[in-house]
Amino acid sequence: MKFWLKRLVFNARRLLSRSDAPRVAEQFAGRQWPAQVAVFEDLVPKPDRDAGSARMMFILRALSEWCHPVFFTTGKRLWPEYEKLLLREDIELADALDFKRFLKERRFDAAILSRPAVAEIMLRPVRRAEPGLKIVYDMLDVHHLRAEREAALTGDPRAAAEAKRLRQLETRIARAADLIWCGSPADKLLMDQLAPGVPSVVVPTVHQLHDRGLSFDERHHLLFVGNFGHRPNTDAVVYFVRDVLPLIRQSLPSVELQVVGVNAPAEFAEFASQGVKILGYVPALDPIMFRSRVFVAPIRFGSGVNGKIGEALSYGVPVVTTTIGAEGWGFTDGQVLIGDSAADFAAAVIRLYQDRTLWQTLSDKGFRHIAEHYTPEVVGRVINDSLRTSDTGT
Repeated sequence: MKFWLKRLVFNARRLLSRSDAPRVAEQFAGRQWPAQVAVFEDLVPKPDRDAGSARMMFILRALSEWCHPVFFTTGKRLWPEYEKLLLREDIELADALDFKRFLKERRFDAAILSRPAVAEIMLRPVRRAEPGLKIVYDMLDVHHLRAEREAALTGDPRAAAEAKRLRQLETRIARAADLIWCGSPADKLLMDQLAPGVPSVVVPTVHQLHDRGLSFDERHHLLFVGNFGHRPNTDAVVYFVRDVLPLIRQSLPSVELQVVGVNAPAEFAEFASQGVKILGYVPALDPIMFRSRVFVAPIRFGSGVNGKIGEALSYGVPVVTTTIGAEGWGFTDGQVLIGDSAADFAAAVIRLYQDRTLWQTLSDKGFRHIAEHYTPEVVGRVINDSLRTSDTGT
């Protein structure tokens, strides 16, 4: 039995055992919608835990403005509290194994396949079940580029092999799709080369504007937020603590790095003696964003747009990052500070931490940049226009 089929059979059994399945069916039974879109993802979005999930929730909400989204999961893990969140948003939840029945019983305008692993499993079965259905490949970012950069940085042959595999996979999926959603303009340029002739648009991370919190003088310490199931985040914290933070504490001896995020590795516990506070999962970012003075994103490999940077800027918290961290954001007017070496990164943090005028300038510029380019209203128009118009090229 093929891998994708085994996985879907497992999930069918999971679905049958769900106590809320009758209630879900009852909520949507007999209803009619002018348009419907199928969205395939590995797991139910957990918007308070990672940027990719937050982006997916915004996509589903944007789709809900004109159609009925049906969210199909291919993953194994149950998240009842987040499934209930979808249902409260009137977003239907189904198991991917059930997609053929849905396609037979209803008319869908498009199918969105999010991430290469999901697209690898679902693209061929969906295409066979409904040959004329518009298939959107939602990349999030160029996964093979991130792996290539990791291999170049670490010399790890496993990362190099993974990069080669992912490049072949992403190219094959992109060429078979009808539309590509790219995470950044740089990603779009690359995919235009790898999949010539396939229309593509940029659908980046999405950020709601927030209250901007306390004043410069009322704020203290540095902040990093990230899901540590994502290797670039773990590398960023280890690099910062090992190479950058000691340089900063020579000038700012009492400054702390506060680290927020799930899946923190056990080795992080060793950083407590070096001015690092590991906070783990935080259900609401407002309190810590309101009182942190500088957000640090020392990303050394990755692709697409770095969601944590947009989140910080949406609160008006100034950011110090790397060239790779800033990639894809379209910064042109000094909205963030950049340091690619440990010494340059530390110098930028120290300068921003101490200079009230610079801090306020970056806070204003970064907040305005998010307002102009990355709010749900702005990105939502791109999402919906790309699906509702026949000409999806840019």
